[in-house]
Amino acid sequence: MSATDNERDDFWDLDKLVPKKKPSVSPFKTVSQVSEHTVPGSDTPPSEERKLSFGTMKSQSRTEEQSYVPERQGLIKRITIKRYVDKYDFYGNFRKAALIYYDYKMPKCDFTPFYSYMPQYTQFNSQQKNYYFYWRDEIRRGRYIKCDYSYLYLYVYEILNLPDKIAPEEGIKLLCKLWREYRGELPRIDAYFSVWVQDYCFVYNLPCPMNEIRDFVFDVIGTSDFKEFYLSDVNGAGADGTEAMIAYLSDYDPWRSKYADGDNAEVFRNHMVGAMRVLIAEALGSGHSITTGETSVLRRDAFPHSLCTHAVKCKLEIEYLSLAKDEELRRAITAAVRYTENKLRALFGVKSRLGIKDLPDTHRRFIDRYFDNIFEMERIRKERECAPEYEKLYDAEKKELSFADADEIERASWTTTARLVVEEEVEEDEPITSSADTPTVTDNAPKASSAPDASCDTYGLSLDDVELIRSLMNGGTSIPDDAFERINEAFLDSDIGDIILESDGEGYTVIEDYREDVADWLSRL
Repeated sequence: MSATDNERDDFWDLDKLVPKKKPSVSPFKTVSQVSEHTVPGSDTPPSEERKLSFGTMKSQSRTEEQSYVPERQGLIKRITIKRYVDKYDFYGNFRKAALIYYDYKMPKCDFTPFYSYMPQYTQFNSQQKNYYFYWRDEIRRGRYIKCDYSYLYLYVYEILNLPDKIAPEEGIKLLCKLWREYRGELPRIDAYFSVWVQDYCFVYNLPCPMNEIRDFVFDVIGTSDFKEFYLSDVNGAGADGTEAMIAYLSDYDPWRSKYADGDNAEVFRNHMVGAMRVLIAEALGSGHSITTGETSVLRRDAFPHSLCTHAVKCKLEIEYLSLAKDEELRRAITAAVRYTENKLRALFGVKSRLGIKDLPDTHRRFIDRYFDNIFEMERIRKERECAPEYEKLYDAEKKELSFADADEIERASWTTTARLVVEEEVEEDEPITSSADTPTVTDNAPKASSAPDASCDTYGLSLDDVELIRSLMNGGTSIPDDAFERINEAFLDSDIGDIILESDGEGYTVIEDYREDVADWLSRL
């Protein structure tokens, strides 16, 4: 190689252009001013030996890698964490200071504004320092007083960078509480916290903290760039999570329907969300995948836009089922939403129907099953509303059966019978039977022992109704329509809390899920 070639190569050797410095001084070392803040109860700065303490964290290998499968997989299939160490630790002094100031407190003081793009202790003036440590102590006591973005972010950095002082199980609760309490006052934190919370769970193998964020999960899913984490447990997310899933996956927006407004708005929303929750829960529980099963991989740094020391700095590799890329799933959910609206239109008595295509038969059956009982109860309600007023006078009085009432009814009945029946005239040549051989009216009366045990709740049903139920349990199918409605209404108000009879097209039967409960109830009569 010629001398000219060597000179060209030397042109790109940046180390020759950097001025030589003493080996003990890092070229990227920031000036730490932690000595400006004193330890509580001391007027002298922390000792140099304490300042350099790094806590209990072990050094990280450049090639260290950890992979695990979440206990509750859902849409997240595998997480791989890759820790690495750069040549320069830009924020090493932050962790040292955070360990020193972990128990630092200040008395009550006035709020002082503070702004920094990447807040650190060294940027405080004396008033800001005092307020931060007073504010942080109040947070630890459960009192969420006034703050601004920079104070909040600094405390988050402490939680992220001190896993040896703040256990991850406690840290995730702190993050969610801060998020909940300040998102109204500081709305921009949604975009950051939605990422930091999910990364915190990924790094420490924690489940999605749905209990802590359920009441605002709809906003969270809307803000998050990686929605699959929060949609992985739709059941746990409740109604708001299901509504967010509909908004995310359905090309048809049911809330724009003219039938979703007015007097029907609450019923429309409740049953739209209810049917979709059942669909997802039953599909997943029965092993029917709601996605095509194609796995995607997301790779990125953990805790973006935050201050991360080498103790927690890592890369994430997330294998997951992508909802956004699953066109088949989007078509199926869209069809399911439209099919559910058709059910609701029928419930409201509307004949017009939306066109349906690409709806799997399993999804259709889950939605049909959800609406079966709703339509039956609506039919009973309408029949009662349309019945003439005089028919209501024939309804049996709903009251518990007792021996005293039964005896009173029996006595009144036989007294009335004795008054109405005319005694036959006796022929003179016919021998008169002795009074001892003449049966009394009470000899032919039903025995009180045939009544149900008074200690058993009959739910206000008559003996005839009880016998009809026994007949159905023994294979019968024929009972009067009014008895069908009366029995179902009685059990709706009972501790079972649901109808027990259904129509099979030819007659009536006891619903299979309640046969055991009904048999137990009958055995106690």
